[in-house]
Amino acid sequence: MSQENVDVVRRFEQLMVPALEESDAETSDRRLEQVKALLDPDVIFHASPTIPHGGTYRGYEAFFKMGEQFRDLWDISPGVELEYIDGGGDRVITIAKWTGISKLTGRAVPVDMIEVLTIKDGRIKELRAYYEDTAALSEAADGAKGPYNPGLG
Repeated sequence: MSQENVDVVRRFEQLMVPALEESDAETSDRRLEQVKALLDPDVIFHASPTIPHGGTYRGYEAFFKMGEQFRDLWDISPGVELEYIDGGGDRVITIAKWTGISKLTGRAVPVDMIEVLTIKDGRIKELRAYYEDTAALSEAADGAKGPYNPGLG
């Protein structure tokens, strides 16, 4: 089952960024539906609350709002490096390196992060993102916080 879980995460990563960047609404909606099919309806995303797009988001709507928030705050330079690791059982780990460019300040910041994803019944149930340097992300965006962060409330 572990390779199947890695495949779910790989497919998710391949669909998510293009879906948010797509300028054609119909194509974007189709890709987001494909992403949705890979997510548990009660998906939970956790990222440090000290970063501009950080917080805890639960469910499809909150998850996609977080993605839109990320898109509104950051450009990602070409050359995202992703490594997928079978974490055993229901876990998949990704190691990512990319450069974020703040849409607010124009400052570039190198990003090293690890994501731990939990897969349940072939869908992503939980995603925890760990950033190596949250201060650099916050500084690059002049301490901005995204417009949407409902928490688990």
